[in-house]
Amino acid sequence: MTGIIRPAKRVARRAADAAVRHTQDAVDLLRRGERTVLRTPHAGMRLGNLLYLWLQAHLRSALGRPVRVLESRGMGEWWDAFPRLRELSVTADELRFSDRREWEPEWLYQRYGVDFTREQLHAFIDDALAPLLVPSAIDARLVINVRRGDFYGTEFEPKHGFDVIRYVTAAVALFPDATAALVVSDDAEWCRAHLGGMLTDRIGDVAYADPDPLANFLAIAGAEQLIGANSTFSYWGAYVAGRRHPSARIVMPRFMARMAHGSDAHQLDPRWVALDGFH
Repeated sequence: MTGIIRPAKRVARRAADAAVRHTQDAVDLLRRGERTVLRTPHAGMRLGNLLYLWLQAHLRSALGRPVRVLESRGMGEWWDAFPRLRELSVTADELRFSDRREWEPEWLYQRYGVDFTREQLHAFIDDALAPLLVPSAIDARLVINVRRGDFYGTEFEPKHGFDVIRYVTAAVALFPDATAALVVSDDAEWCRAHLGGMLTDRIGDVAYADPDPLANFLAIAGAEQLIGANSTFSYWGAYVAGRRHPSARIVMPRFMARMAHGSDAHQLDPRWVALDGFH
């Protein structure tokens, strides 16, 4: 689900993006077209963050003015899986000089109840995601999503790292009747080593999904019982699971990341159980 980009390359890329945006901001004053394009970094945004941009394009287009998301690296595989997302995007070749450009770097259009409503979220899921999901693919097992990847062992750990072991242990206690679990993670070996014993003792039948982004997303989206992670990938799987199965039981950490405006996740659906602490 994640990859590691070396810090020096990441810093250089951010500096280059900042320079490009500074120039674009000056030119954007001349753009007066009907269509708005949500800008994206050339790389670094994965499915979870991108879906919030596609959601924004979808809901604002429904209000009467076309909005699209500018292509960035990694989008293609998701266009193949969910073709409606391609219709909400533009490539660099399709970009018009007259297109208005927009970028919101602080919140990334991710505030539940502020940047989008539940009704708008559900409309987007129904239109762009649900048609490609198997209607009967509801997993009765407890699905546990564990985000590792570049949140740990890199420069991102001070921002995103938290006590995953204590959190998952506390979350599992909320599902005392669970008799089978599927662990979905970008580091299944870490999960086996650090969570496997506890899960086997409490649940018994524990399986580990292979690290395949699309298959992992579909597994989370098909959960009837879900323990999520501090990850936009996890939030989106939970949004879809909750839409497809209204009585789904979903638990998330309230912690998202250490940011200037606080550490609480502003993406959480108020209907989910949010566990405090662990950071």
